[in-house]
Amino acid sequence: MNYKLNKRLLCAASFVERGASVADIGCDHAYLPIYLIKENIARSVVACDINEGPCETARDNIRRQGLSDVIAVRCTDGLAGIEDFAPDDIVICGMGGDLIFRIVSESGYTKFKNPLLILQPMTKVSELRSSLLRAGYNIEREALVYDDRLYEVIVCRYDGIKRAWSETELLTGRYLDKNDLYKAHIDKLIKQYMVIIEGKKKAGLDILKEEKLLEELQNEGNGII
Repeated sequence: MNYKLNKRLLCAASFVERGASVADIGCDHAYLPIYLIKENIARSVVACDINEGPCETARDNIRRQGLSDVIAVRCTDGLAGIEDFAPDDIVICGMGGDLIFRIVSESGYTKFKNPLLILQPMTKVSELRSSLLRAGYNIEREALVYDDRLYEVIVCRYDGIKRAWSETELLTGRYLDKNDLYKAHIDKLIKQYMVIIEGKKKAGLDILKEEKLLEELQNEGNGII
């Protein structure tokens, strides 16, 4: 089995603290846990999934790599029972932003033990940022990566302080590197808001808010060197 990761998971893995105990939520084939151990990044990993099928596939792959002593597999809903493994870092990739927030916010472990949370939402990224900030999770780092499309990775930790970013920051991110990927990210958002404005115009709806956001996005795009 080739344990090498795609660019999306590699980006998430790059934020894992060396020597950490890691929980991978929604582990699928356990490629990420295997990579983290094979590359001597994590000292141990628990691979979690809500469905027994992916858990069994993960067990098989882990067994083939001879890593059953350092990678555990648990069939569980989100972070239920995660305190048994006491992870330092928690990785949640490939889910919708609303589901990621539910998993994170419903777990007392993320609040009382302050693990590093490495999140890669497939949808509703700005909504996830907003929900995390309002719930007391401090977004510390962010990254963009291009695989088959652009993906965003959000790294945060609970400190109990509620924060509010501007609407534009929730869309664009605050800590992303201002590079070609960021320019593509802004261009994509501009196109999305142009479509939204056109649709609202045709429906006779107010577009003041969207026009203001579009202007700010265009200014942000123009400011990229």
